[in-house]
Amino acid sequence: MGIEPSAILSELTGRRSGVAKGKGGSMHMYAPNFFGGNLIVGAQVPLGAGIALKHSYSKDGGVCITLYSDGAANQGQLFEAFSIAALLRLPIIIRVVITFLGFG
Repeated sequence: MGIEPSAILSELTGRRSGVAKGKGGSMHMYAPNFFGGNLIVGAQVPLGAGIALKHSYSKDGGVCITLYSDGAANQGQLFEAFSIAALLRLPIIIRVVITFLGFG
C-alpha cells in the first residue's frame, strides 16, 4: 500500500529506480496511496483533507496522514483545512514537524 521507502530515497538521489525515474525529485513523488511533494507552502494539509474526504465518502476505512512544518504554520489554508476536517469529522492525522528553522 503506497510506496517503498527505497523508491523515495532513489528519487531524492536522482536514481532511475525512483518513482519518477529520478527526474522529479521531492516535488514529483506520487504513487498509488502516496501523494508526495508540493511546491506551495502548506498545501499538503488541504490535499490531505481532500484525501480524507474521499475516504469518508467511500467508507473504505482509510485514514490520511499528513505532515507540515512550522514554516507553514501561518498559512490560512491550513486553518481552513483544520476547520473542515473537524466539522466533517474526517479520518485524518495532521502532524506538525517543529524545526525551529521555518521550513515549509
